[in-house]
Amino acid sequence: MQLPDYVGLQDPFGAIRERCVRALAEVLHERHADRVAIVTTADPAAGHTREPLGVRIGRELLARAGWTGDVTPVAVPIDADGAAIAEVVRGIRGWGDGILLLVVADGSAKRTEKAPGHFDDRAAAVDADVLRALAEGDTAALAELDPRLCQELWLTGRAAFAVLAGVFSDVPADSSLLWSGDPYGVQYVLARWQASTPAPDDGQASAR
Repeated sequence: MQLPDYVGLQDPFGAIRERCVRALAEVLHERHADRVAIVTTADPAAGHTREPLGVRIGRELLARAGWTGDVTPVAVPIDADGAAIAEVVRGIRGWGDGILLLVVADGSAKRTEKAPGHFDDRAAAVDADVLRALAEGDTAALAELDPRLCQELWLTGRAAFAVLAGVFSDVPADSSLLWSGDPYGVQYVLARWQASTPAPDDGQASAR
């Protein structure tokens, strides 16, 4: 429902989409990015040849935010283990500076009785851990999300969150939680991380 093509006369996710677009436009205005990578999960067993849904959503948001440069899809298998995630992280780090990561990752889909996966009383606590980790830049918490539990909660963004954690694992991050909500029993969150390094003269942190 983030893609306008899939909504009818009513667009219940229009406000969420516009929040994402505004946040992306602000980032693109503030800093120069040579390349944007869309990090998302993909189901290796999918029977279609279209790009993963997260990549398609990312492209839509970037286009609306005015990005006309290169876009590199990074589709991480939904069941990726630590070794596979580490390989993806090494590839991203190999691109050097000037990379903007757009992480399109699902929270749980079992927060209420009307949620797509119906209700699971564990969903709220796991989502709260994810929200806290995103707000505080806690890479360890994101990396340590339990794959089996996330699968049971339909929290399919687990591997993409782990890639984000890996990229920032030894890089101080200025992190902020911009918005969160759970329409239709699905956890949505909009957060921003940016690497920070000490300034050479006075030791104060400066974003890059």
